[in-house]
Amino acid sequence: MRIGVNASCLLQDKPADTGNIVRELLSGLCRQHPEHSFILFFDQTPPADLQWPANVTTEVIPVKGPQEWRRYIWLEWKLVAALKKHHLDLFLGLDGRIPLRSKTPAHLLITDMGFLHGAAGITVAEQRFLQKNVIKYIHQAKKVIVLSASLKTDVLQYAPEAAGKIEVLKPAVDASYRPLEWEEREEVKETYAGRVEYFAVVGRIHPRNNLMPLLKAFSALKRRLHSNMKLLLIGSSTAAGQEITDGLASYKYRNDVVLLPDTDQETLAKIVAGAYALVYMPRFDGVAMPVYAAMQSEVPVIALEGRAAREAGGEAVLFADPESLEDLADKMCLLYKDEQLRSRLLANIKKADWSVAFEALITD
Repeated sequence: MRIGVNASCLLQDKPADTGNIVRELLSGLCRQHPEHSFILFFDQTPPADLQWPANVTTEVIPVKGPQEWRRYIWLEWKLVAALKKHHLDLFLGLDGRIPLRSKTPAHLLITDMGFLHGAAGITVAEQRFLQKNVIKYIHQAKKVIVLSASLKTDVLQYAPEAAGKIEVLKPAVDASYRPLEWEEREEVKETYAGRVEYFAVVGRIHPRNNLMPLLKAFSALKRRLHSNMKLLLIGSSTAAGQEITDGLASYKYRNDVVLLPDTDQETLAKIVAGAYALVYMPRFDGVAMPVYAAMQSEVPVIALEGRAAREAGGEAVLFADPESLEDLADKMCLLYKDEQLRSRLLANIKKADWSVAFEALITD
């Protein structure tokens, strides 16, 4: 088969921000299926570190600005013309969109449905656009692929008619996530946390990730326990999260908050595995990749109550009431004080089977 892919979303993939979900899926698919030809369409020149096997070619179709109308013209006219030129058998919409004007059969990958829940940081205009158009993409797609049972529930509530063509494909966490020996943990703590224990938080500096409530809960822990515990925020800064970044300058415990915006995969894996616990704050993410990473690294998790975190961590996670800042602070203090509780959470970890069936992306 000749398979086209809108690969522009790969340019936003980063280990801490996205878990490199799409990059890993696409890379694995291309390598496991050398009998197929893949044409990857980008809206700007991809970086040189994006290496592909011999059955992959890339094509850049430039877009001249970030405005939504320019994105629409790119998707519905420029990309459609390219698909027609290459006589493709299948198109993969890995960014949650497919060109509605194209007659090429399409499979749609959905990684997030936060717009249904009013997730923080999504503008009203963007929510309206997604609510109006995602239903069209689902209807036109020959197959809809989601990355968790939580996402499947959301899609079927939004588009129940998709029940016959939806499939769950579990993404794999990177192989670099593994438990650390005591000496390795001490080295990580010395490098990134001044030799003290720390909570790790993985994700962009963005309102959607509920970092302001987390900082308030961390303040409560510091006041109550007079602890030297640190908080490591691992992820890129964003324009939407500028208020959070600016607020850290006057935050009382700013010397105990460490920002790590540009970690590579190997470094991220070490920081997660070296943590006393991972704190997972998003409520409406489609798939809780940091929780899966913590499970693979045998690190306990504190999370706001949410379906994706439940699916990823189950009883190895200590859940906090999302409506109660005090409950989050209580759970952080409790885990810090109670080593037996931490041990019980660790004993409940069930590592996922990451034998990914890439075929789900291209088979009917």
